[in-house]
Amino acid sequence: MKFNFEVVKTRRILAGKCPECGKRVQRSRVFKQAVNPFNRNKDGSIKSYPEVRAAVNAEANAWVPDFTHDACAEQALYRSQVAKGSIK
Repeated sequence: MKFNFEVVKTRRILAGKCPECGKRVQRSRVFKQAVNPFNRNKDGSIKSYPEVRAAVNAEANAWVPDFTHDACAEQALYRSQVAKGSIK
């Protein structure tokens, strides 16, 4: 027997500047939860669709992405290792 539970999802796209190079960066992420008997409130009651929607939106609104480019992060790591003397 297979059950298909409804999934509540939302997508957030945030833009910012890379702290290393100053270029514009865009990050996106999908947040989701299912409306099912295992998704419960703190008091033990099953979450309704509006409660699940509110929880997904709260999680999405609290998200703070890292706007550092991958290449800039690698370059910063390399510079810190050279400064420590572990790489010559």
